[in-house]
Amino acid sequence: MDNRKFRRMSFNAQVLVSHGDVSFVGTVENLSLKGLFVKTDQKIPLNETVNISLSFKGNKGNLSLGLDGRVVRVTEEGIGLKFGKISIDSLESTLNGGESSASSDCQVPHGLCQAAV
Repeated sequence: MDNRKFRRMSFNAQVLVSHGDVSFVGTVENLSLKGLFVKTDQKIPLNETVNISLSFKGNKGNLSLGLDGRVVRVTEEGIGLKFGKISIDSLESTLNGGESSASSDCQVPHGLCQAAV
């Protein structure tokens, strides 16, 4: 039985996860209003706090979404992260023409800017 409160959507983008003095890049497998699953071989203990930098290309250039999260799941395939609710309306507005301070060149570490699927 699936106890999830929010529907997951497939989302193919890279994400920078930072925990303490360690940062690594993973691939977002799915995204919901309050969390995401990152495919990675890095393991972070449950309930640890992380910083998440999700970057992708929008209609007006490269966009970055910075979030604080908490590790809620650890598997062989990756880690599940929970964060405060994302406003889909705000995110959609940003992706579809809202103002973005990002230039046409990627400004995020590790070249994370890529198209969301």
